[in-house]
Amino acid sequence: NATLFGFLALLGNRDSLPDVGGDAVHDCAQDFWKKNTTKKDRYACMSVQSNDSIDKNYRAQEENIKKLANEKEQWFFEVKNQDCAAYKFIVEPLQYLNPFLDPAKTWLTVADYNGSEAHYLLQQEVKNVTASDLSDAMLKEAKGKGFISDYSKQNVESMTYGDNAFDYVMCKQAFHHFPRAYQGLYEMIRVSKMAAILVAEPIDILSKMASLMVIKNVLDRINPLLINKLWKNRFSFETVGNYVFKVSEREMEKIAMGIGLPFIAFKRLNIFATHETIEGLGDVPLNQKVYKRIRRKLALRNLVSAMGIIPYGSLGCVLFKEQPSGEVIRKMKDQGFITIQLPANPYLA
Repeated sequence: NATLFGFLALLGNRDSLPDVGGDAVHDCAQDFWKKNTTKKDRYACMSVQSNDSIDKNYRAQEENIKKLANEKEQWFFEVKNQDCAAYKFIVEPLQYLNPFLDPAKTWLTVADYNGSEAHYLLQQEVKNVTASDLSDAMLKEAKGKGFISDYSKQNVESMTYGDNAFDYVMCKQAFHHFPRAYQGLYEMIRVSKMAAILVAEPIDILSKMASLMVIKNVLDRINPLLINKLWKNRFSFETVGNYVFKVSEREMEKIAMGIGLPFIAFKRLNIFATHETIEGLGDVPLNQKVYKRIRRKLALRNLVSAMGIIPYGSLGCVLFKEQPSGEVIRKMKDQGFITIQLPANPYLA
């Protein structure tokens, strides 16, 4: 079978065929491929290498969550002690969910390893919130401690929920961990009824720095890896085992247009990475000196980003399946969202 698959894969590439009769040979090979192999075999042939990498990635991330569960008191510290700088910076990006908060709406949080996003929504008087993650080791603890009301073990790339199961599906600072990020996003969109929301994902700097693109285009003519000397985190990996999948407004816009979504919104922001080790970050009561020092740094970064000197570090994206109300649009604009009404496909009207 391996020999057959390899032979047919070669014939399936038009560029590898001679000019004379190329299309005929290609069509013959495709017909033979379909008649003599099963769909499962064809998929396995095309995806065996990538699936091995994906499985390793997910195993590493699930093991990491289980390891964190052994140190659960540390990882629940901020949720239990909300009067500390660490907690304030953890939930700060979640304030951009405010335009969508409605007690009657249902929510699913994705990759919510300790339930902190679901806990935040419940504190905002949202009644129906389900927390989910690749492993439920931490979520069991969170429910046992009364931090969340419901949870589910879910792989975002193949969720067990039906279409439109929740009004909103959101993911905070975890989309960049997904091995097949777009597949995960399509699942979030499928399971949501109103919108899928990404909160504070790392932004693809190439999409915001035209000068870097110019330099890359020039250097690519010499060696496509030369740009790495300047663009240090072009190929970024995290210790848990994932590639850092950065986002851009244009890519999200294309995803929305490709599946006929009516509306999209973006929020550019800078966030403080709470995993940084700073003395006083977890002090209770709040260490005002540490908190104000970090706030000043963020304020300066926001200023230079607003002036266009350096790009924002993170991006929030809201992909609407239903047209948002005028009130929701107004609330988004009040919070600094960029809102875009997407055109309908004129050929499918």
